Amino acid sequence: MIKDKVLIITNLYPLPWQPTRAIFNFQQFGYLEERVEVYYLIPIAFPDWWKHRKEISTLKSNINYVPYIYIPKFGRRYYAKLMQWSISFIANSWIKKIAPTKILASWAYPDAVAAVEIAKKHNADFYLKVHGSDINMHATFPERAKQITAMANHAKGILSVSQDLANKMADMDINKEKIKVIYNGVNLEKFKPDTPNTDSPYIIFIGNLKHDKGVIELLNAFVQLHNNYPQLTLKYVGGGPMLGKLQNMVKQHQLQSKVMFEGIIPHGQLPKLIGQATLLALPSYNEGVPNVVLEAMACATPVVVTNVGGIPEVVTRHTGIIAKEITAESIAKCLQQALDKSWDRIAIRKHAETFNWAKNTKELASLLALKED
Repeated sequence: MIKDKVLIITNLYPLPWQPTRAIFNFQQFGYLEERVEVYYLIPIAFPDWWKHRKEISTLKSNINYVPYIYIPKFGRRYYAKLMQWSISFIANSWIKKIAPTKILASWAYPDAVAAVEIAKKHNADFYLKVHGSDINMHATFPERAKQITAMANHAKGILSVSQDLANKMADMDINKEKIKVIYNGVNLEKFKPDTPNTDSPYIIFIGNLKHDKGVIELLNAFVQLHNNYPQLTLKYVGGGPMLGKLQNMVKQHQLQSKVMFEGIIPHGQLPKLIGQATLLALPSYNEGVPNVVLEAMACATPVVVTNVGGIPEVVTRHTGIIAKEITAESIAKCLQQALDKSWDRIAIRKHAETFNWAKNTKELASLLALKED
């Protein structure tokens, strides 16, 4: 029996200049490497590739960072075709040398729509992993949705990170028999219970500081309740386009001593920050199943989240509070409930233990029908 070779095509993977990017994929596919040969083709927009080309040139031989050409904010229906052309032109000989038996695309558009044609060209079985925004956003555009549906129905198997996302794909006329819900895992050895900082309690947010993560609503919620909790602070971990606006709001409310912007922090340093937090807050507008929520629960830290995507599938009343509305008032109410509640941290950790990478990898290997020996 010939051992399988898996080529993963995705933009969701750590970059030399963004080492914390898509850590969930880095972890999941890293465990897959223990079973079969895994190669990575990472499409990068040409301006970024050119800017960082020297950093790229010294990387692992099983990773190929490929520049692709597109016209920003114009003709998005053609992005997949342009990506496919770029990959074929630049990386065809590399792919041919690898001779992958399976190609897994992680991100529906444009990555997977481009990757399915690459798989056909190289006679490889094609598989798809979807995350949330790649379906939620692009499915609202008819031309892109049409391309996604055609691509997905060509796949031999589809990994959905939540049942909510699987249902949405079925509504797009994607064959539901091909879809398998596999929840992400969490490193239970790294993320484990710590002692909450009761002297200087804090709420922590971890993620991209952008509008649809609810970062403005979170700050406004904190403004409403912080006077009731004199020692409480709010910590934002991450970077993004809303940073400047958030900093200005903090100054306007004179909360410089109460709200901290920690910047981007290496993944290895997050367990302590999360484990010592009073709460983790993630008031997103849309999500799949965010790994930071699983990591918080693994640290026995309760969460305040919103009723979107797959979040209600993994957060129970014993592990967190789910806001029904994405407003400052609703978030503030939920934060106050969580702060005043006596949580069973052992129960939170026990629930998190059901989301482990060993189980995830086994289910992914089964979906891919891997030949490992």
